[in-house]
Amino acid sequence: MNKKQLAILSIGNISHKDEGIALYAGKYLESNYSFDPSMDIIHGGVEGMSLLNIFMEYEEVIVLDVIGLEDSPGSMYQFPMSTFRGFSTDEDDDETGVLGCLNLIESKGNSLPKVSLLAIIPETIESKVGLSDSLFKPFEAYILMIIKSLEEKGFSCEAKEEKTTLQSIIASV
Repeated sequence: MNKKQLAILSIGNISHKDEGIALYAGKYLESNYSFDPSMDIIHGGVEGMSLLNIFMEYEEVIVLDVIGLEDSPGSMYQFPMSTFRGFSTDEDDDETGVLGCLNLIESKGNSLPKVSLLAIIPETIESKVGLSDSLFKPFEAYILMIIKSLEEKGFSCEAKEEKTTLQSIIASV
């Protein structure tokens, strides 16, 4: 099976406030940039096992998500798979999350795609839609981190003339 080159996979839950930032970032990229060569931006949400197919179809997957590290809200991190697999928790041992999917693929003897995590620290994951004020300001820096990562992989990322605002993205999701 020929695998597609690259996917951006945004993970999160928009009904848990800052946990939706990766989904907003995926939609923002889709609305405001064009990429060459083209790539898929997949809004994985909290899809569980359906994520498995994504990891099987691509040579490389960039995962966008929040991460619960002790740091200031809005702090950003970029980890290769070998590093973020070390963050595993009991929750990840079931097969419904990113790490669970990767573990299942590997346990079946299949090769894993190259996976990296571009993560941001949330302020809160309370049951509410939207973003904390502390994440609005670093959102553009998060987008630029993603763009820089893509450019380092040889992708051209061109901003569209008409920009869709983050507020519009949040309201439309």
